[in-house]
Amino acid sequence: MIRKAALMTLVLAFAAAAAAAGPLDKTECIAPAKPGGGFDLTCKLAQSSLLEGKFVADPMRITYMPGGIGAVAYNAIIAQRPADANTIVAFSGGSLLNLAQGKFGRYNENDVHWLAAVGSDFGAIIVAEKSPLKSMKDLVAAVKADPTKVVFGAGGTVGSQDWMKAALTARSAGLDPKSMRFVAFEGGGEAITALQGGHVQVYSGDASEAEEQMKAGAKIRVLAVMSDKRLEGRLADVPTAKEQGFDI
Repeated sequence: MIRKAALMTLVLAFAAAAAAAGPLDKTECIAPAKPGGGFDLTCKLAQSSLLEGKFVADPMRITYMPGGIGAVAYNAIIAQRPADANTIVAFSGGSLLNLAQGKFGRYNENDVHWLAAVGSDFGAIIVAEKSPLKSMKDLVAAVKADPTKVVFGAGGTVGSQDWMKAALTARSAGLDPKSMRFVAFEGGGEAITALQGGHVQVYSGDASEAEEQMKAGAKIRVLAVMSDKRLEGRLADVPTAKEQGFDI
């Protein structure tokens, strides 16, 4: 279930082989994080789409290459695997921001072929299933009472799209986003594991990955989605932040 907002993209090392007749051979999608997050979901979308469209004879292999919120995968595919024409890499808006800021090292956006935008998503505020926080009002009240006791976790560094969701939530509580506690993880899967383990209290992630994690049995609950109206499917009963009085 992919929706409008945060961009997810695919990068192709070299595009020439994509135009070849017949099924592509030995295809691979690299998710620049650990399993379970948005990068993983992006690769799975590409995997199913290519198979259903009969562009590949066998399911695309998905591999995981965490590090630097995409930097390790980006540098590896350019420097070490330039001839792997049937390999794509999943990216997000947060990755692109880091790339634009020069955080990926010596390579820039011109060193790869940008293949496609495969989907978009809305932000979500997520807590553990047993969390005492039941609504955005509960969360904002807790942050106001003592911002040091409410730790936000997300996939991405300060300035990333996940950090921005946490910062917007803090600002809605009348706080300086710089005062909030934020822990950066290598992708949403790692952040949700930390959330369930009680290492962070809130995960400011994406609606689609929250839905996929819930399907897989993750003990989490979505307090709000950052959309203009409620979403469909498993999250249909989750109110928007705006419904709860916070215009995020």
